[in-house]
Amino acid sequence: MSATIAPVRGLPFLLHPLRLLKLVGALAAFLVYVWFAAVRAVPNVRRRKAAIREEWLARHRARRSRTAGS
Repeated sequence: MSATIAPVRGLPFLLHPLRLLKLVGALAAFLVYVWFAAVRAVPNVRRRKAAIREEWLARHRARRSRTAGS
């Protein structure tokens, strides 16, 4: 009595040319999407960082002026 061995769908299944082309296309589309999102976010990130930097400098100046007067 022998059992039938199921066909293995491993690496050859993944390397099918059309499937591989779709995978590469999807990866490229994802990377382009992320790049565009990052580029669009740059002005807001810079504005937030500048605001935080100004807050920090104002606190630092206030602290220095308090200790210098003593």
